[in-house]
Amino acid sequence: MVELWDAIVPQLDRAGLLTPADGPTVELALRHFLAARQAGNALAGGDVVLDDPAHGGTAKKNPAGSEMRSQSQLFLEYAKQLGMSFAARARMPAKDEATEANPFA
Repeated sequence: MVELWDAIVPQLDRAGLLTPADGPTVELALRHFLAARQAGNALAGGDVVLDDPAHGGTAKKNPAGSEMRSQSQLFLEYAKQLGMSFAARARMPAKDEATEANPFA
């Protein structure tokens, strides 16, 4: 996780997307990303369909697929909050607009 933190956090900081209070949010985002990656790797290295010995050997979906989808969705929710996608950044005010004084305030 340290390698991923060291790769992502400096970029978010340079873009002005972080404050010191964002540490736990970034940590949770990265944990969900790593869990999704781990499930994806398990799925890529195995079968999409497995035999289910609890039900007479019938076929069942590999649970890694469901776990990957779930963890990916959770990561993407955090990523949106952190401005880690093009769409999230497009909705943010430009730096000049954010620092401009509001005449109606």
